[in-house]
Amino acid sequence: MPPSPTSPAGSSVADHISDRRARSATYRDTQDRLRPFEEIARMVILRRAELGLTQQELAERMGTTKSVISRIESGQHRTSTETLRRLAEALDGHAVVGFDFNPDHRSKPEVVRL
Repeated sequence: MPPSPTSPAGSSVADHISDRRARSATYRDTQDRLRPFEEIARMVILRRAELGLTQQELAERMGTTKSVISRIESGQHRTSTETLRRLAEALDGHAVVGFDFNPDHRSKPEVVRL
């Protein structure tokens, strides 16, 4: 496994995040709340890059503005299922929404293609 990036202060970024999560319930809660949006943001950014699209071009495909794409790609904002559907189509894909009722994740989640 490659070493974690190191900050100018000498500790790794992963160590800093781990330490901060341990010390701050607010930080932990915020990080956990934003995780799904950050994961969506990463998928959108990677797919947009694969297609060679700018944020403006993706916005035009969706019929929206560049600022909407920027907000989605920031990973800091909720996105409606309708926007996710339009986004997936603009990225030549399909949005899928699911529910996982089994906490040990041994069964396959129920999913619906939007």
